[in-house]
Amino acid sequence: MNNRYCWRFRNDKNYQPNYGKHMIKRFFTDFSRIKNDFDFLVKIINNTNGEFDFAIREDYFSIYYKGNSLAKVEIKKERYRVSIHKNFFEGSIVSNKFKGTQSNVYYVIELYKEKLHSFFQVKHLKNLASKIKQENNGEEITFEQAIITDNRNREELIIIDRQITETQLKRKRLDLLALKQVKDNKYQFLILEVKLGNNPELKDEVENQLDGYINHIKTNFKDYKQCYEKNYLQKKGLALIETPNFSEIEIVDPVDGMIIIGGYSGIAESHVERLKSTGFKVKQFKYEI
Repeated sequence: MNNRYCWRFRNDKNYQPNYGKHMIKRFFTDFSRIKNDFDFLVKIINNTNGEFDFAIREDYFSIYYKGNSLAKVEIKKERYRVSIHKNFFEGSIVSNKFKGTQSNVYYVIELYKEKLHSFFQVKHLKNLASKIKQENNGEEITFEQAIITDNRNREELIIIDRQITETQLKRKRLDLLALKQVKDNKYQFLILEVKLGNNPELKDEVENQLDGYINHIKTNFKDYKQCYEKNYLQKKGLALIETPNFSEIEIVDPVDGMIIIGGYSGIAESHVERLKSTGFKVKQFKYEI
């Protein structure tokens, strides 16, 4: 990899690696509670074959529809707090049945366990999804979702998380984080940066971004390893992952990355050749007939 593409983590004199217990935490402390209360919701999401996604965060989870965040569900004492963007909540069937309190651009609904089935029923999820369809939230996020959907239940590659950020990333987000099989239940991190072929970041920014993410995870490998081994364990326990069949995995060195480019071949072609010459792995999707 060309060392001239080094992100600011390497050169930021104020940056200190965080070796704390939970620098990144994408798992539940009380997993049994989530499993008992939301087993029905996981089954609904799995039956959509990838249109909906259940993403584990730091003691909360997000439901995505075609790459857009449909709801954030936080764990509170004896109840749950659900946040839905006002553009999706207002005028929905859910808003007619459940009172929400507006907080900035979100509506917040407090739910006790007894109301979860009523709130997260298929009819309501489909209605909120129809509201999302009315919003144009970007071609690139739709492309990202297609990659997730078409790579479900593979043993050799697990897309374990999306839109990853934490304090040391300073508001930057990894698009997708995958686990690539080395042997049996041993996997290595594979960072996926997803861009459409007409994205101006392909000119010179994307390799800078990817190089930074790779070096960040290398620096904080122990934290990321512990986090995503546990993340896998809980997703397996929720039946969010069917394949592979390993009850647990071990994440090992090294950390790798790939740039995924979709469409707009005429614009993208020169960028693809340049990126390949720098030593980066590049996967290009075309829509040729």
